[in-house]
Amino acid sequence: MMRHVLLAALLAALSGRVLGEADAYPPFNKLCAEHFGAEREPEVYRAFGRELKPVEGSRWQHVSEASACFAWQTNLPARTSIEYGTTAAYGQRTPEPERHFSLHLHHLKGLKPGTAYHYRLVAVDERGGRLASPDATFTTRRVADAVRIPDDVQGPPYVLDKAGATYLVTRDIAAPGTAIFIAASGITLDLGGHTITYDAQRDTANGGACGVRGHKTRGIGLERVRVVNGSVAQGAGQSSTQKIWDTLYNPIFFKNAAQLELAGLTVGYGGGQVVAIALIMGAQRAAVHHNVFRDRGSSLFNRHLGTDAIAFGASRSALHHNLIARTRHRGIKASPGNEIRDNEIYVDSFATNSYGIMYYSPRGASGLRIRGNRIFGTGYHPVGIGSGQGYSDVTIEGNYIEVTGAPPQGRWRGGQGGGDAPSQLHPVNGIRLQKPGRNIVHRGNVIVAKGRGAGAMMRGLWLVPGDDSGPGLEFRDNRVKLIALDERAEGCAVSAGGGRNPSPDATVVLAGNTVISNLCHVQFGDNYSHGGRYTFQGNTFIRTGDHARYRTIQLGWRGWKYETYGHTFADTAFEGGAGYDRAAFEGTRRGRYDFAVAWTLQLTAPAGAAVTIKDKTGAGVFSARAAEGATLAVPLVHYVRTREGRALHTPHTVTVAKDGKTATRQVTMDGRKSLDVAF
Repeated sequence: MMRHVLLAALLAALSGRVLGEADAYPPFNKLCAEHFGAEREPEVYRAFGRELKPVEGSRWQHVSEASACFAWQTNLPARTSIEYGTTAAYGQRTPEPERHFSLHLHHLKGLKPGTAYHYRLVAVDERGGRLASPDATFTTRRVADAVRIPDDVQGPPYVLDKAGATYLVTRDIAAPGTAIFIAASGITLDLGGHTITYDAQRDTANGGACGVRGHKTRGIGLERVRVVNGSVAQGAGQSSTQKIWDTLYNPIFFKNAAQLELAGLTVGYGGGQVVAIALIMGAQRAAVHHNVFRDRGSSLFNRHLGTDAIAFGASRSALHHNLIARTRHRGIKASPGNEIRDNEIYVDSFATNSYGIMYYSPRGASGLRIRGNRIFGTGYHPVGIGSGQGYSDVTIEGNYIEVTGAPPQGRWRGGQGGGDAPSQLHPVNGIRLQKPGRNIVHRGNVIVAKGRGAGAMMRGLWLVPGDDSGPGLEFRDNRVKLIALDERAEGCAVSAGGGRNPSPDATVVLAGNTVISNLCHVQFGDNYSHGGRYTFQGNTFIRTGDHARYRTIQLGWRGWKYETYGHTFADTAFEGGAGYDRAAFEGTRRGRYDFAVAWTLQLTAPAGAAVTIKDKTGAGVFSARAAEGATLAVPLVHYVRTREGRALHTPHTVTVAKDGKTATRQVTMDGRKSLDVAF
């Protein structure tokens, strides 16, 4: 049943917008309601708790003259509303959203200026559990010196050119092309809870149409601009953007701007290759927060240009508490110095390299923090977070990522960005790390990948370091779960590829992770890449179910000639039937395919003593001096596993020497061991 619902929703979304006849959002909304959520994936409760509650520090509000908006987050997905009125009896209520979300934004409209209102925030989770905040109050204010749109400004388009002024929208506005040009610094544009509709008519004269944009001549270099409290929507024209720097149909667009704030906005769009918020070419120190985005389209012609909810070319900036209820390609495109946190993103992929959060710099970049985001994806080729190319000094921490795969749907046929072979697997991926620089740390994330059907390819972690990547490529204390929902789906919880001549610095370290799968835990090399060097330290591999094609570790890919070797597993714990004996080899028999099994020796020796360790073959594998009061933790290889079987490297000989004294011990490293050498 799940398969048919998923396929029907994907096909409905595809057939609509490509033909220009339907809105792609409703079928995707239905798919999300049926397949994502705490009641459908227990890892949600495990990560965020079982009892519904507000998230501390998540609230934001803006009170205007005849409107107000409130935003907050709940730990669990919920349908929410605000009850409000001039007394504590309330009497009015905002509409609930279309499905359960963890981020919530509500607009209160038609209020009386200079009036006190009571309100409370109400949330209902998937089980019907209800949560209401204590009664609170706010007072609307009359903005006496505001420039009122459309009363005081001619348009559309309305040109806002009074530096330092507050502009207040007093009723809904529709424009055949661009609605508003901001042409001076220091402006606050308060939408007053109203809707700005742009591109209301399909007309080639509307080239450059946007809902709100920095003026194409006078708006370059704007500073200290705020746009808050209302909606921006693309109209019936549904025009397509050709180039992000040329013909524009973006709801919001700024170029070379600084100190922007965009908050409390609901943004809807559907035209081909349209980006909801585009901040480009030198923009910096922006804050984009507590907004909602709904992408209703499916067409794009250039996957390299990409279609984003937020194309964030603004460095040293923050994006947080944004709900991207649907994007056809990418959610957020990051820039150096960004902090991207606590966003909720749903990807409905219609082309290669869709991302919830994408960070990529072919020329090199550094400094980025991505934390606390919740990302969900399905379709042609979604990736939760990635790819990392060219970036250094990045922390990816505490994110929840869930992707669901289905058989190929023929969604992407090429275009300017190039197409893919019809027979290519259509993968869904949690985290992708490809050709990064150095110091990329992934810590405390939860990744869930599920899928069914022939051609559905799943990866929890998709790792493709370059030969010159590293050091500091780390995955620590993450939880990765990959489940095949039938016998035809393919994939692996950790897909480990990379360059074929990596330096020691390019070694990827995976430590303290919990990896759960009914299909495959670690796969070295797949249809995308082979190579790399990997060290697994202290991980737990848990097998679940009885899938016929289960293997714990796989090396090689279906007769491909490319080798993969030199990997190490140290101190691994197995549960549910996982184990080193469930290793499979698939590459060509002429290549080298191997991994080592190691255990840690906890060695205590006199301070200052020289410690050397040799393996069974007499090869030196460790050399150091013992420090005062310290214990040496030394991973030592038990055996190397190849297609032919095990090659033992133990027992090991430990030699400790100090002040002319020497002590020799022998230890068989078939498990974790401790050794105290004293004279």
